[in-house]
Amino acid sequence: MQESGVRMFLTQQRYHAKMKSEHRCFKKFINSLNSVLAQQSYGYHIQKFMRFCVAAKYITHEEAFEELLEFDSEKITDVLEDFVESLQEVNYKNVSTALSSPELFFTMNRKIWHNKMVRKGIKQLDIIRGGSLPITDEEIEQVYINCNRPRDRFLISLLGCTGIRPGAIVDPVMKFKHLTPVEDCYGLSVYDESKDGYWAILTPEASRDLERYKQSRIKNGETLTGESPLLGTESSRWHPTYDYLTLRTLTATLERRIKGHVKRVKVGNDYDKAIVYMFRKRFNTKLKLKNEVNSDVAELCMGHKLVGAQHTYTKPTLLEVYAAIKPAFEDLTINSNTRKSIALELERKRLEVLKDNMKTSIFDEVMLTLQQKEIR
Repeated sequence: MQESGVRMFLTQQRYHAKMKSEHRCFKKFINSLNSVLAQQSYGYHIQKFMRFCVAAKYITHEEAFEELLEFDSEKITDVLEDFVESLQEVNYKNVSTALSSPELFFTMNRKIWHNKMVRKGIKQLDIIRGGSLPITDEEIEQVYINCNRPRDRFLISLLGCTGIRPGAIVDPVMKFKHLTPVEDCYGLSVYDESKDGYWAILTPEASRDLERYKQSRIKNGETLTGESPLLGTESSRWHPTYDYLTLRTLTATLERRIKGHVKRVKVGNDYDKAIVYMFRKRFNTKLKLKNEVNSDVAELCMGHKLVGAQHTYTKPTLLEVYAAIKPAFEDLTINSNTRKSIALELERKRLEVLKDNMKTSIFDEVMLTLQQKEIR
């Protein structure tokens, strides 16, 4: 899985380099994308679009980008409408995503077409889409306790308590320098040094799993620095190309770990529980059902943009995010025994506060009585 992923990535890189050197219009298109993952995705879909255009006899060959730019707005609209229809005929599930690539190409090359008309042609299927359900508490605990490798257990903890998108692990690569201690937890800078960056919080449980994983790597002879990947590639005889956990290895690891522990039902070509996003949906649900968690901070911890001016002006610090998320630690904790311990500790503290308040109330009553006696 990992080796094929590397080959695919290198193939895309070579394709991009060749097209950029030979076609200025392609260079403007691909350079408008800041993310490597976005460039891969859009590069893949523009190739799909060009193959369609050749098959439909709109252009002469798959690299004829300049021929597309000779079309007027009506012709571009026809091409894009036909492209959408061709995808829907084969039940391609990500029609909107595939369409975004040629749309960006035409936009970056100053072409105009009837965009709303094309987009209206995308059929909204009246079906339950795959990937709509979160992993349950019982399922994630079974996956967690059956992880016999420190890295895999930390991976489950990380996904469970932060709900990060899979791309956040590699774009940029998460490193130890992105961690900041805060009380008995860690703050994690997601999409570090990006306008889309935000703070995620590792719960005490996940922080302990991180420390165990860190010690296991040191014990195996690895020298860890701030530049070391947070999720490393385990040593093997294959001599992996990358020293960090790639997306394909992430998916393969999760598929192996959830087997027999997570019930997944086929919905069309997908499953009702997506391999990574089922963790994200659980995280979001836990935060939204916890009344003590600020709703805006919950959205920010999902990596979502706030509505209107809120996105510009709501910029909580790490400590503020930690304080806002802390009430949800019990619900986000995976191990049920640990959750019970947290619940008992919270109840003990509540009773102590109640006891102190009662003492204060009795003391106030005594003082009031004494004052009344002095007045008399």
